[in-house]
Amino acid sequence: MSEFIPGKENQRASREPPAIGGKAKWWETAEEHRFALEVLQLRLRRQILKYIAAGTRSKEEIGREFDLSIFLTEYHLAMMEKALVIEQALDGYRATETGLLYLEKVESGD
Repeated sequence: MSEFIPGKENQRASREPPAIGGKAKWWETAEEHRFALEVLQLRLRRQILKYIAAGTRSKEEIGREFDLSIFLTEYHLAMMEKALVIEQALDGYRATETGLLYLEKVESGD
C-alpha cells in the first residue's frame, strides 16, 4: 500500500470509492488524537473496528455480531465516526485510513 499523506485525496481509491466528501480525514490537533484514543480504550469498540476493517458492514450486521441494541450500536458507531476511525459508506460503515493505521500500528499485538 502506498504511503498515507494526511490531507491528500483518499488513497484507498484502488480498493474502495473515496470517503464522502472525497478527502481522507486525519486528527489535526492533540485534542482530536486524545479523543480518538479515549474512544478506542473500550475493547468493544476496538473489536467493532476490526470487524469493520474486514469489510464494509451495515449497522444491523454490527449490532447482531456484538449482540447490541440499535441504540447502543448507533452510539458506538457515532463515537467511532467522530474519532475518525470509521466512516459511512453507501452500504454501511467502513474503516478509514486512520482506523486501519491504528489497527496496524497499535492493535497488531492485541
